[in-house]
Amino acid sequence: MTLRQIPTAQTSGLDERGWTPRLVISTIAMVMVVELVALSYTMTATALPSITRHFRTDQGGWLLTCYMLTGAVVSPLLGKLADLHGKRRVLLGALSTATAGAAVSALAPSFGVLLVGRCLEGVAISGMFLTYSLMRDVYPPRTLPLAASVSVTGIGAFGVGVPFLVGWLLDTFGFRGMYTFNVIVMIVLGVLIRLSTPETRLRHAARADYAGAVLLGGGLALVLVAVSKGQQWGWSSASVVGLFVVGLAAFAGFVLRARRTAEPILNIRLFTRRPILLAAVTGAAAYGATVVPATILPILALTPASAGRTYGLGMTAFAFAAIASPQAFAQVIGGVTVSRAVRRLAARWCMVAGLALIAAAGLFLLFFHDSLWEVLAGAVCDGLGTGLAYGSVPNMVIAETPPEEQASIAGSVQVCQSGFASVVPVIMFAIMAGSSTVSPAGVLYAEPGIRGALLLMVGLAVCGAVLAVTVLAPKRHHAASVTVSPAPAALVDGGVDG
Repeated sequence: MTLRQIPTAQTSGLDERGWTPRLVISTIAMVMVVELVALSYTMTATALPSITRHFRTDQGGWLLTCYMLTGAVVSPLLGKLADLHGKRRVLLGALSTATAGAAVSALAPSFGVLLVGRCLEGVAISGMFLTYSLMRDVYPPRTLPLAASVSVTGIGAFGVGVPFLVGWLLDTFGFRGMYTFNVIVMIVLGVLIRLSTPETRLRHAARADYAGAVLLGGGLALVLVAVSKGQQWGWSSASVVGLFVVGLAAFAGFVLRARRTAEPILNIRLFTRRPILLAAVTGAAAYGATVVPATILPILALTPASAGRTYGLGMTAFAFAAIASPQAFAQVIGGVTVSRAVRRLAARWCMVAGLALIAAAGLFLLFFHDSLWEVLAGAVCDGLGTGLAYGSVPNMVIAETPPEEQASIAGSVQVCQSGFASVVPVIMFAIMAGSSTVSPAGVLYAEPGIRGALLLMVGLAVCGAVLAVTVLAPKRHHAASVTVSPAPAALVDGGVDG
């Protein structure tokens, strides 16, 4: 692999003396790209009750799955293309695609078209790493540490105010206005990045594994369609069985290809190393578990009260910020706690603590969710656990890998996390669909469906914690651990923060 010239601040077009107006605009624009990834997930998760009511469907989980699955599959491909053609060019291309997706979502005449729009929007998830990589290549050395830190830790603080923005948009303009807002913001950010940020001159040879992406994404999608339609079509029907068979065959083909290809979309050989497998499995468990409260909390809060249910606070979307904002603040506290705790103990224990808090939140909400204070208490507990768990993942990876491998390993771990997080919404809504009622008033879920989803949350968190202290525990203790900034709240900031 041959590397071309690595640009300095002068050759890249940015003044190496430090912060200039142009550099400030560039930093704000690229940080806001990452913020928007999380915002798009949060908006849709909060709007699910109104969207499913409008289209009269109980398949709302696909709006989250399409977004996350597209990001998980497309991001590694765009990373390779960025190495070949330039990071700014690929970042702007991803933003353009996501802008088109938001426009499709805003104008969607049917639920199927809305899913297409969400798939296109998911391409923006690649901005989570393209922005940081571009900063690393073209920013002056004096400004890079602060810019990179803000690009990561700024997400949590931004999330505290997001619920109020989301609530205002939904209450005032509905879900179509929400996606229109995304279109406007992404156009503005694309223009600002093009005017303020130079292209990197660093290139190196790389091969994009398109076939692997098709096998992985297609296999997962087919299996998830079978799961989501199993109850409606019949689990033993030819359609469902056929989808399972073809999907699993595609996934098996992906595994075989990954073992034989020099540059696969997901390097599964990395997971033969226990520390990497530990980070991937526990990170996936945390991301998957936190998808549930991101969806269930709006349902508990926004559903009108009824004598036939023990939940339903009847809140407006703006009033829901009274729950979501403290939850986001607790997540920030959890992330900051990790950055301090890993100086004295292994990041694995922060992950275990985070998963334990997520499980505790799920158990609490399982039995107590019929008042504002009960839902708020569960949300704050979940937020604190989420911050601990998300912040632990990069520390676990960095502490156990040499610098030259950290980028590829972090990318593979992220694919596992995002990929698994895309699976959980479909499973969750399949559980809830068994007790759902579709009426002109919207989709209403009976108590057993809500409890089933919360049990899924608890089960994922408990499994992750148990594996972290048993079969996946390191064979020997490493005394030193490297501290990094807390990880972005993806997508499931609700998520994608993602």
